Amino acid sequence: MNNPSISRRSVLGASLAATAAAVPVAASSSPAGGQDAALLDVLARYWQAERAILAMEAGTEPPFTAPEYFLWESRLDRLIVDRERAIAQMADIRAMTAAGWQAKARILERCLPPRLRFPDAGLDDPEIRLALSLARDVAGGA
Repeated sequence: MNNPSISRRSVLGASLAATAAAVPVAASSSPAGGQDAALLDVLARYWQAERAILAMEAGTEPPFTAPEYFLWESRLDRLIVDRERAIAQMADIRAMTAAGWQAKARILERCLPPRLRFPDAGLDDPEIRLALSLARDVAGGA
């Protein structure tokens, strides 16, 4: 890829646009009278960050030498941190209902497979912690 007009993110633009269409617009509501309200609030923050990241990645990235590139990259970095923080927070909140379990599982389906491709994935990674948290939730906290 020696073409300077092609960025690392723009290569995936079409794929990301299709993926963004599949992202839920809002967290599902808990049928159990708010038992998972805290979890669903964090879930909504996750999806908000995820949608914004996908929109940025599907759009046109400014050239690396453009003055606006630094602001664009800073915003993307902040969104990635927000998304990671939400994943870590969800790992610390016990899901009490099927809706909560499904919400955690949906996040794991989306973010765990790519994370496992990194050789440094360990028990401290937010995605791994979320997977373990879901397992504890479904096992009844055992």
